[in-house]
Amino acid sequence: MATDRKILQWLESELFDGALVLGQQLPSERRIAAAVGASRSATHEALKSLETMGVLRLYEGRRHQLIAQLVREPAASAGPALKLHMATAEYPLRDIVHTRVLLETWAVRRADREHPAMRELHAIMEEMDRDDLGLKDFHQLEVSFHVALTRLAGNSLVTGLLTSLRDSICEYTMSLVGYVPLWSATATRLRAEHRAIVAALEAGDNELAARMVAEHIEGHYLEAGVDPDRKQRSSASVFMQPQTDEEGKVQPRENASTLAGSVADSRDSDADLPDSAPAGEDGLESFRAEDDAEDADRPAAPAEAADSGKADSTL
Repeated sequence: MATDRKILQWLESELFDGALVLGQQLPSERRIAAAVGASRSATHEALKSLETMGVLRLYEGRRHQLIAQLVREPAASAGPALKLHMATAEYPLRDIVHTRVLLETWAVRRADREHPAMRELHAIMEEMDRDDLGLKDFHQLEVSFHVALTRLAGNSLVTGLLTSLRDSICEYTMSLVGYVPLWSATATRLRAEHRAIVAALEAGDNELAARMVAEHIEGHYLEAGVDPDRKQRSSASVFMQPQTDEEGKVQPRENASTLAGSVADSRDSDADLPDSAPAGEDGLESFRAEDDAEDADRPAAPAEAADSGKADSTL
């Protein structure tokens, strides 16, 4: 394991145990090296690497000794720290795909079509239509499009989590190019699906947009044949010939993919979640009042059931 990752794990452990707090000066290089089982020189270089990533700051002390201090702002170090984890750990492709679907569909279902990120999406789509766009630039813009989608929900942590996956996503998608039947056709399809997703959002149909995003992500990998369960896209794609009602409004189709189905099934389970946690005791009292009201409306259990419950508890 790389020394910088060892130090990061040690820092996490110390923070969780309360031995360190944000903004605190760290022990000496010698003590850190002993704690992680690394040489002084390797520890020295690892600390410099962590400073570059924004996890800590380094100062020169007496006798030119290196003094390390954790950054005070947790948001400033969370992204780089997570990025380090992603860069040094090997995650299965399916884990990354599932995580993308969960994060992006959650954000798209809560997207605000008046958010400034909508303009960013249009700018990215316009840039991706350039004929002279290189392969690497295309994939960088592809990831930028999906990061911008998460911004529509206004949740900076969700956006930060997807941003931390950026390098991994680019690496995987670039590696798929040689496996698709015809890259130019794939690029044309990806552009068209981007436009369809944005059009659904602008029409206010966030649920359809979320299902499109799920299929868009999964389909990119399935087209290259990297999924052992399915070798090609379903003909029941939500991007193909959408159904409309009498007023011309687009109607969602049946789920066209395993991931899209699981995302749609989870919609009801989190639809009632509050946008923010209740504040202090007032919030707790409101929950207790609701519980008391439910208990008052609930019929009393029959005596036989109560007796059997007592008997079961003694087993």
